[in-house]
Amino acid sequence: MARNDIFDELDNLHWEMERLFHSLFNPRHPFHLLADRRWKPLTDVYEGDGEVVIKIELPGVQKEDIALTLEGRQLAIRGTRANPLPKCGIVYHQMEINYGEFERILILPQVMDMEHIKAELKEGFLYITLRKKEIAVKKEG
Repeated sequence: MARNDIFDELDNLHWEMERLFHSLFNPRHPFHLLADRRWKPLTDVYEGDGEVVIKIELPGVQKEDIALTLEGRQLAIRGTRANPLPKCGIVYHQMEINYGEFERILILPQVMDMEHIKAELKEGFLYITLRKKEIAVKKEG
């Protein structure tokens, strides 16, 4: 077997494991029913000049259906995405979009300034910008 074939096989194995993992923990899989019923939107967390930005994928979620709680270094993002379709009279052939309650609990890299939090819902993404808290450094003299 050629060297490239080995890497192709490893890549195929990786993607097959990913597919298996996602199918097992899919909200509609029976195994998932034993766990928390809330879905977890995809989230990016990145750091810039003096701030931390959280970007959360929330298409179809209204601003009034989102709640943020910051305690120390823990940021909780909770809310609901309503299903616009009626519950009865519909037969799904495929269902991949999560509806209902969602929650993401993030541990931030450091304590943030609670007085300077900005949240903006734009084009299906929630952007939360937090300013890093200035920590006074005690000088030895």
